[in-house]
Amino acid sequence: MKSVIRVGLFLVSAAIAWAGESQGAAAAQEPRGKQTEQAVNNVDAVAGLSQAEIVVGERFEIKLPCNPTTGYGWELKSIDREIAAPTGAIVLQPTPAKPGLVGVGGTCVLGIQGMKPGQTKAILVYRRSWEKKRPAKTFKTVITVVPKKQL
Repeated sequence: MKSVIRVGLFLVSAAIAWAGESQGAAAAQEPRGKQTEQAVNNVDAVAGLSQAEIVVGERFEIKLPCNPTTGYGWELKSIDREIAAPTGAIVLQPTPAKPGLVGVGGTCVLGIQGMKPGQTKAILVYRRSWEKKRPAKTFKTVITVVPKKQL
């Protein structure tokens, strides 16, 4: 039974890593102007940043350390999607490692876009999806969305 769980976790981890690489490749192929519109600022737990102010239509990223090979992953628990909405799934950016090295974590990244002026709190939890106990970690950030400035 343990080997079945290990194989399952390995396959899930490999799929997450593959999805992150394929999305990164797609972003690299976008026209140069498109890339400059993305990720204007970041909420980075490692740097100790826990709030963001963005303009309606602007996009930013929440970056949190993670290691899906342990079975843990970040999940968006709460956000007012009318004010700030996720732009897709949480994606793993693996930490560079020597070839063949397994169990290496990385950074989980969630894109958020400002939808309308207001303030919301985003709450993310770090847990194993199949466990019913409290999350191992909780991350909270306050997002303030301001109107576009009129010229």
